[in-house]
Amino acid sequence: MRFNTLCHDDKLDIQKKLLNFVEQLGGLGVFYTLLDDTREPKQHPLLNKTAKLHFKYGTISWGKTIFKEKIDTIFSILKVVQDDNLLNVEDQKLKKAILNSVKTIGNLIFTIELKDKQPIEIKPFIKKSDDNIELDPIFQIVFFDSINNTKRILKYK
Repeated sequence: MRFNTLCHDDKLDIQKKLLNFVEQLGGLGVFYTLLDDTREPKQHPLLNKTAKLHFKYGTISWGKTIFKEKIDTIFSILKVVQDDNLLNVEDQKLKKAILNSVKTIGNLIFTIELKDKQPIEIKPFIKKSDDNIELDPIFQIVFFDSINNTKRILKYK
């Protein structure tokens, strides 16, 4: 998702989805704490061997350990892919790595458990068809986007 290149309606849809997610978490304070805590570690939080990330208000957990090459592939996706469909890549080596990452990470469910709230589940990819797979915007915002970009999405009018 390249927010600046999206049409107005798509930007509003992503903003609405993000605001709904923020509300489920319990507000902007909890959301920004979550973002700060995911950006704090020296290594990417998805590389935790315990498949958990603890933050001030709760825990994010997923089913299994994720290896560095999968995280590197997602970063490559964010740099290279121009539209939402991850499979619209000319480089066959990168396309194979994307498909491998989708197989490995795509089945995981990231569960955010908060004190005194219902758990929130996030899936990393949205599979629209066999030829159209997109990175979930909330997953991207929580684990990969900069905080400045996230603030830009929240303030969009």
